Amino acid sequence: MTQFQALDVQELIHLSVPRVWELLTDWAAAPEWMPGVDWMEAEQLTGPGTVLDYRCGPHERQLLITDVREEDSITLSSGGGDITVLYTYLLTEESEQACVRLTISVQAAEGLRDEVGGLLSAIADSEASTLKTLRAYAEAAP
Repeated sequence: MTQFQALDVQELIHLSVPRVWELLTDWAAAPEWMPGVDWMEAEQLTGPGTVLDYRCGPHERQLLITDVREEDSITLSSGGGDITVLYTYLLTEESEQACVRLTISVQAAEGLRDEVGGLLSAIADSEASTLKTLRAYAEAAP
């Protein structure tokens, strides 16, 4: 498998890291800030191995939490087999505010190297404003 980076963005959110973590991992509220997500729910408490069921338009899909460090980082995985997309959210404190970094990478079988370019571009286009939307949602949340 070869790994390709699709996106690496960060956003300063004017809230504490614990509060942003709480909002980030409130899966029922994910449609408020995740692009294209109509609903989402976790099959169990947030932790490695947790499956997140969600709907995008007519499609029901799943994300898998592959890594989590409370109030620090979480990695969600989509797909599998020949192509896997990894979404990693990293939270750090910056002047008593939360800096959130989102990196999205694609792991693909070596034989699919040529096909990955279009996927990387589509991911970058669809996810580029994710953290700005998260920021607007978080800063307006009660």
